[in-house]
Amino acid sequence: MPKDKLFDRAKRHFPACLVFILLFSFAGCSSQRIPSPPPSWNDHFPTGARLKEGDIVLARSYGLIGALFATQSQPGGKYSHGAMLYQDGDGRLMVFNYRPAGMETCSPGEFFSRYNRLALVRFRGDLSRARAPKYAGQNGEPSGPAALSAAARSWLAQNTARRIPPDYRLDHDNHDAMFCLELPSAAYRDCGLPDPFFRARRADGDPILSAANRLFNASVLEIRSPSSALDNPDFHLVDEWIRPEYDLRDEAVNEEVMRIMADEIGEGFRPRRPNPLGRLKLKQIFALYHLVTRFMFWRPKQDLPDFINSGVVENAYMLYNYAAKGKKLAKARVRRETEAVPARNARAEEGYQNLAGTRRIVRESMVRFRDRYLVK
Repeated sequence: MPKDKLFDRAKRHFPACLVFILLFSFAGCSSQRIPSPPPSWNDHFPTGARLKEGDIVLARSYGLIGALFATQSQPGGKYSHGAMLYQDGDGRLMVFNYRPAGMETCSPGEFFSRYNRLALVRFRGDLSRARAPKYAGQNGEPSGPAALSAAARSWLAQNTARRIPPDYRLDHDNHDAMFCLELPSAAYRDCGLPDPFFRARRADGDPILSAANRLFNASVLEIRSPSSALDNPDFHLVDEWIRPEYDLRDEAVNEEVMRIMADEIGEGFRPRRPNPLGRLKLKQIFALYHLVTRFMFWRPKQDLPDFINSGVVENAYMLYNYAAKGKKLAKARVRRETEAVPARNARAEEGYQNLAGTRRIVRESMVRFRDRYLVK
């Protein structure tokens, strides 16, 4: 590969790689682009349901961290991310969204193309009582669905005036910084409507979250559940969709890896200290990160969160290696020893009844690496 292409690839990926190891960042909102969504996806959900202003869209991001946020925020949870549909100043239906890089808008088709699993959730009550907040800067007093769109446009304007940074504490009520679920929640509450995401797993008294806060020098208050919108009596599920070619074994592998690690952290296991070679790798990553970002003049440099120190990075590095090696071994065995489980029906998901073998293989694979990376 030519040197200029290698350098461009390094510029793109090293900041993301370094931030990825922060398990309490917004990796739960990450996604993978799947090209060429049908044009109808800009007006309709992939199942055919027509989209409306104020609709909540839930999504499941790819990989281990998506599984962490989906399963650890609520038992049985299947979603790791949430966003809201609004109408922009040109009358187009757009997605109001907060991702790891910050606040954004995109077309519904673009948003849907990023994920394998989606749910469309709609307010059950009377939207006519919604009132736009005073700071929305609209002519008159927008009400109903238009009020939610006005609130969304107001938050976007605030972000343009002063970039609203990522919220590493996941504080749902303080909007000086934000994470994905906080954005649609703020729009609904601004308009005097119920919060779609009403359920959370609190760090107070929770052995897993408390231990994770200690390991990562963090002060996460709670993990708010995206899936709680499905249980909210003020909202109802319009439809769910899974990409037909999606193999549910991949999701089961990710879920089981994160479930095992969460259980072990809760039981008092902690990461070993990296060996000298591992510590050298970390130093090289930090040096390359600072070198690359120094020359990225076209975008503002994003400083690492202030709670990041060498101990935090080493813990994340060891846990990441533990998960990655266990997952790699498990996936190879799963492909050899089990049959594919295609996602034919998002609501029925008969295939989940046949994934016990996949989960067993993951547990057998993870235990082979535990003593190398964890100590009690």
